[in-house]
Order: sequence, then C-alpha cells, then structure tokens
Amino acid sequence: MKQTPHIFAGALALFVALLGTFAFSIYATRFEQKYVHAVAGVDHESISGGNALERAALQQDDLLMIYGASELALLDTPLQANRFFSTYPTGFMVFSDATLGGSSLTIAQKFAALGEDLRGKRVVLALGPAIMTMAPEGEVNIRHYTGNFSTLNALEMAYSPHLSVDTQQLAAQRMLEFPETLQDQTFLTFALKKLASDKPLDRALFYLSWPLGKLQIAIAKVQDHYATFNFIRHNLSAEQVQIKREARDIDWETLVPIAEIEQIQNTDTNTFGIDNSQWHKIKELFVKPREHGSKDADFIYDVEHAREWEDLEITLRVIQELGADVVILSVPMNVPLWEYQGVSESAQNKYYEKLHAVVAPYGVPIIDLHEFGRTPYFSMDLASHTSRKGWIYVNQTLDAIFHGLLP
Repeated sequence: MKQTPHIFAGALALFVALLGTFAFSIYATRFEQKYVHAVAGVDHESISGGNALERAALQQDDLLMIYGASELALLDTPLQANRFFSTYPTGFMVFSDATLGGSSLTIAQKFAALGEDLRGKRVVLALGPAIMTMAPEGEVNIRHYTGNFSTLNALEMAYSPHLSVDTQQLAAQRMLEFPETLQDQTFLTFALKKLASDKPLDRALFYLSWPLGKLQIAIAKVQDHYATFNFIRHNLSAEQVQIKREARDIDWETLVPIAEIEQIQNTDTNTFGIDNSQWHKIKELFVKPREHGSKDADFIYDVEHAREWEDLEITLRVIQELGADVVILSVPMNVPLWEYQGVSESAQNKYYEKLHAVVAPYGVPIIDLHEFGRTPYFSMDLASHTSRKGWIYVNQTLDAIFHGLLP
C-alpha cells in the first residue's frame, strides 16, 4: 500500500506531460499557420526534415507547394519563384520544398508523411533530367539522399494507413539500399526489414510493431513542431513577418530579355552560356567537341537504366493512393551543350519519351518544357539547372498552373 502514492504521483506526472504535449502541439500548429506565409519567403531548408510547415502550407488557398531538387534550388536569384511571387502579384505565393540533392525517393516519403492532408491538393513536382542522365551507374547519389533523409518521413511511409502494403514494401526495399541513413536507427531498420520481407512471420512482427511505430511518429512530430517553432522565433524578422500583397499585371515578354541580359553578364568566363558559378566544375568537358551522335548509345543506356525511374514510380503510386492533384514539371535538356558532348537531339529526346512512358499509367499530367531545349540561356549548365532567364518561363508556367490554365 505504501507504493500507492508513488504510483499515483507517477501517473499524474505522465498525464500532465501528455496534456502539456498535446496543448503545445495545438498551439504550435496554430503558430505555424499564422507564420507560414512569412516562412515561404525565406530559406527554410534547415527544417526540411519535418513536415509541420508543409501541412500548414497545404491549408492555405494562396500558396502553391512545389517539390524538387537542385534544378530549382541551386541558383540564388530574386527571380526564384518563392522570391518572384513574394508580393503575391497574381494572388498567390510559392512555398518551395526544393532541396539540393533531392530525389523521387525522398519526395515519396514526404508525400506519404502528409497523408490525407495531401488529398485533393494541387502541388507541383519538379523534375530535372540530370539524375536520369548523369548519375553514376544510374544510381541516386548516396550523399545527396543521406543529406535529405528524414526519420519522421520514413516512419510515416512505413506506418501510413493510407497506402497499400505493396507500395510500402517497394519503398522499404528501396530505402534499405541506403544503410547509411539507418545507422543508429534500430527500430526503423527493424520495421523496414520486416516490411520489405514476404515471410508471414516478418509481416506479423511488423504489424505487432505498429503501436510502437505510431508512438515514435508522435514523438517525432512534437520534435518537428518544436524545431519549427524555434526556427520561426529566431529566423524571422519583424519586416519578414509583414506580408506585402501588391497585385499587378506581369508582362512576361518584357521580363525575358531583361533576365537574359543579366544571365549573359554571369557567363563571361566561357563561350558556352554556362553560368560562371558552374563553369569551373565542368570546363574539362568542353575542351573539344565530340563527334555528333558518338555518345548516343551511352546516353540512352543511362536513361533507360537510371534507378530514379523506380523511385519515381513509388512516388506516383503514393500520389495515386493519396488522391493528390499533382502536376509534374520537368525542366528541359540543354540541347546544344549535350550535342557538344556527342549526344544528338534525337537521343536526348529519349529522356522525355521515358518520362511520359513511366508517368502515363498513373494519369498524372506532365509539362516537360521540351520546347525550350534550344532556347539560349534557359539552363545555366549541362545539368539543366534553371538560369535567371529560365526562371521567367518557369514562373510563368507556375502562374498558369495555379490559376488552372495549365495543364
């Protein structure tokens, strides 16, 4: 009987802690919704491992979510979408979740983590051809995947009640191919291994782990809320919190030559139209041209065997099963630069053909921008990273997507 007061006190302390956690989560959610427009205009990559802000952004009618990789994140310019639309000139702003080194496998986990919050929501999935055409042996860069890995999103993928077991199993099998992300992740490793297995015992053990998995997700969500709360408190100035909405007509045709002049000024180290920031990384490739079409076979092989297509299919399955309204936006091949490398335009077109063939069964619309492949200064390098001029075309496309003019 003497132990009863201690048990009661412990139970009371646990109840108070749970109540406090629940109250903080509610407060943090409202706090995030209050400031999500301000966060959209600043670099928030440091908290991209969570999803609290993404959930808040999806609830806003004037924010367009865009997911992608370095094609949309490498160049620091006022013409980037989340800066270009920062004053809501046409009634909306872009909330960018594009990260350096992002890939479809990472984005599949992000989408899975959003679950029902993604249903019916229009978002843009931006793709670039580089990961399908330039990745070593067609594989996703381990360093890039590790740098974008989120334990919370991986757990959400594994224990999502909204996805089919087949999709979760495919994702688990693929995630296990990156053991670097699972070091010191004993429970997550256990869950993925059991989920990836076809053995009845393993499947039973996975389902038995479901309550613990949900508990881990709940804890990680609280941590995400706290990290987001701290980020907003310490990284947003009073000026940034004050959202300016200045409606205006955008003369896209006038902006194109202005952006082109600025881009040309940033390519004065070479004659290929490659941005100065990237020239030193790839200048060895442009010492002399290769014979026309001499590298076609190698290029086509790389496109056909890139592992990114497998990951894109996992993402497409998640999109379909969650009922998301996703538009795929692909930046174009830089045709002249690839021709200099010995890859003909007809061979380059295999990227677009493969893209449409993979996506078609899922009914997700594609805007591939292939018509800009020969547009001077659209891309700033061989990897199709969007230039200052290219951003004008991309922003015009995003504006049309948001307003239902495309696709």
